Amino acid sequence: MKHSRITAVFFSFLPGAGHMYLGLIRQGIQLMLLFFLVIFIARSYDFNYVDIFLPIIWCYSVFDVNLKSKSDEPLKDGDLPLFANKELLKNLSKENSFEKYIAYILIFMGIFSLVNNLFFPFIENYFPNYYPLVSYVKTFFVSAVLIIIGIYIIIGKKDKKKKGDDVCIEEE
Repeated sequence: MKHSRITAVFFSFLPGAGHMYLGLIRQGIQLMLLFFLVIFIARSYDFNYVDIFLPIIWCYSVFDVNLKSKSDEPLKDGDLPLFANKELLKNLSKENSFEKYIAYILIFMGIFSLVNNLFFPFIENYFPNYYPLVSYVKTFFVSAVLIIIGIYIIIGKKDKKKKGDDVCIEEE
């Protein structure tokens, strides 16, 4: 069945809808979930810097649908390239690091939600004239936690490399 390229591109302005119009239901759902998950995280936790991914997802949706609607070959529905690396997912699940990272993310989001929705409103009640100060503290808190997580991940990777190097030296 030949689809209208103009209609497909029109629907692609909502990430995922254009893919669904072309019959790529799985890709469409994955794009929609990714797009709205980014919006949810950015708005729920005041992670405004996460918004940088929205235009990337949006442009990917529009250009991918435009490219696929021009194709004369039958389209095959499957995972988006982001979700298609089965080997990576298998390796992550073997080491349980995937679940560990999900757990860290959930713990971080929970702590930040408590601080953002309980601690900062409590402070604002007692110091109503110090809203800019509370805003700075909030920004500092989020930034510090993200920096600490990044450093922890980098140190963890260096430790794994050192352990791998030790194993190679012992085997020789």
